[in-house]
Order: sequence, then C-alpha cells, then structure tokens
Amino acid sequence: MLDQKEFTRIRIAVEDGVARLTLDRPEHGNAVDDTMHSELTRLFVRARADERVRAVVLTGAGDTFCRGGDSSASRTFTTLTGLTPVQEARMIVETLLDLEKPVVAAVNGDALGLGAVLATLADASVVARRAHLGDRHVAGGVTAGNGSAALWPAIIGVNRAKRLLLGAEVLTAEEAVAIGLATEVVDGPSVLATATALARRWAALPPFALQSTKRVLNLHLKDAASRALDHGLALEEQAMQGAEFAAVLARRRSS
Repeated sequence: MLDQKEFTRIRIAVEDGVARLTLDRPEHGNAVDDTMHSELTRLFVRARADERVRAVVLTGAGDTFCRGGDSSASRTFTTLTGLTPVQEARMIVETLLDLEKPVVAAVNGDALGLGAVLATLADASVVARRAHLGDRHVAGGVTAGNGSAALWPAIIGVNRAKRLLLGAEVLTAEEAVAIGLATEVVDGPSVLATATALARRWAALPPFALQSTKRVLNLHLKDAASRALDHGLALEEQAMQGAEFAAVLARRRSS
C-alpha cells in the first residue's frame, strides 16, 4: 500500500482510484538524489499492491518533471536499500514494467536522463509544450544504461534511438510526440488535468481486461529489457568509475 510515511522525496495522493505520485525536489528540478533513487525502487511495488489504486499519474513538483540524476557535490551514490545503485536502477525499471495498472506521465517540464526513462515507460505521456525530453548520458561521460538504450529501440526503433542517444540529443515536446517517444502535447497549465482525466478513464474500465492487456503489451518491453538492461547497467557502472565521468562531474561541480 502507498504510505506517505515511507517517502520523503515523493508526494503521494490517492483519490477516486487514481494515485498521483509527485517527484518532490522542485528546488533541484526534481533531480534524483540517493534518497529518491532508493524510494523509486519501492514506489511502483507499493502502487501495484494498493487495492485503492486502479491507475497512476506520475508528475514532478514545480515547473520540471525530472532533470535526471543529481550531480551535486553532496551526492555520494550510496543507497538506503542495501543494494548497489545499479541494482536499484534495474529495480526501478523492472518494477515500473511490472505495474499492470496504467501509468500516465504528466510531464510538466523537462524530462532528462532517468526522468526521460520514467516518462517514456509510462503507458501515456502528456507533455507540456515548453518541455524538452532526452538522455544526455553520453555527453556526461556515462553509458546510457539505465533504460533508454535498452528500451527506446523497442518504442521508437533502433536507428531513432541511436540518433538520440549517441548524439545526446534533447527533443522538443512536439518532436518527442512525432517520433512516438511521448503521446500528447498540451499547454503547460493543462498537463496535470489532461493526464488525470486519461487516468480516470482507464481506471473506470474493467480492471482485469485492462491490466491483462497491458501485461501482454509490456512483454515486448520486458523482452528488450531481458536482452539489454543488465549489460547496459554494467557498462554504466563501469563508466561511472572512469576518468571521463570524473572529469565531467568535476566540471559540473566547479561551475
């Protein structure tokens, strides 16, 4: 069951069968620090087990969805779960794919890195017109191993994924929808209401039929994950111990 007491970086609200889950570090662009990373490993597990919940809306506090991983000097890349960061990263992706209840991402602002992975693995992504979406891991000296390189080829095709990830490209909302990485563009003030309305429509449908259909559809993504996710995460972990990442991180922290 979703319980706010378990979460300090994510706000929980459940109403009329819809859980609104809000990444809550607005002063940092909802960047994922060590605490939020650990909390994400259990977020979708709790939503799956919560009998009150028939659909989920995932959004960000303030004017950003999630700018990706926190690269501030205070981050130590330790966990609260006893797992390694790479093991946590795998859990976040796998538990999101295991959540049969429909998930709508209300992308109220930029979604980058892990934020882009969360947004694009939702069953629908309603994106603010001013938002940008992409994964700049390569530009940061790190393998794009936390989901995008493993799963985006199954969503938009290998060549499009190569263009985005190898070039560390960031798309406008319209561009993301045009290639199928997101589903709908709306004006910023309408994002949460539009996403919530879709979640409520899905929540009103016969639950077994809805959830079992999603389970079948997600087999395509799980197949991709089973082939590529472990390898990608292992390479990401290797890259994070290398000189390229250290140099980029030092430049960011000194700027």
